[in-house]
Amino acid sequence: KLAQRDALDEKTRARKSGNVCAKVAALAAEALDRTAATEREGRKPRVAVYAAMRSEVDLQPFVETVYARGWIPYFPCMVRDEPHAESRMAFYPVPIDRFDEARAEFLNHPLRCLPCGELAEHGYEEVDPADLDVVVVPLVAFDDAGNRLGYGGGNYDRLLPRLRADALVVGVAFDEQRTDAVPCEPHDRPLPHIVSA
Repeated sequence: KLAQRDALDEKTRARKSGNVCAKVAALAAEALDRTAATEREGRKPRVAVYAAMRSEVDLQPFVETVYARGWIPYFPCMVRDEPHAESRMAFYPVPIDRFDEARAEFLNHPLRCLPCGELAEHGYEEVDPADLDVVVVPLVAFDDAGNRLGYGGGNYDRLLPRLRADALVVGVAFDEQRTDAVPCEPHDRPLPHIVSA
């Protein structure tokens, strides 16, 4: 499925990404309107996104919507708590006035692993996954039952059980990544929403 995704030309990928982003924005707005938790706590909605690698769905149009609506985007970064510890995925808020700076610091290198304290030194505070309201998940492949195939690192597999039950989780992909059946392990959980174009 990655080869089919990679084969999409830039113009087609951009058009399809825009369509996916519009659908995700509508789902997020509907979910956040229904969720009173953010209003009770008096805080802005927290939306986990990602910076696209290679031929992934480009979320930039959705990120722009997040900023325009006053929501806060959280981007993933691979971090290590100790020098020889196993790396893990953590999410950090990126205010609009720090977006270009964050690109240089970690967004343009999503697989680079940083010491956990390095981002804290630059003023980025890791979010507790239970505080995320919307989480957008990149996919390698998916099926009609909501099963997803990731990149094999297990980062989102570890993240998803730590989210609140009312958090909106949306997988994003291109139609070319759809398959008849994704092989599943007993611990795998289907995604409640997968948006494709």
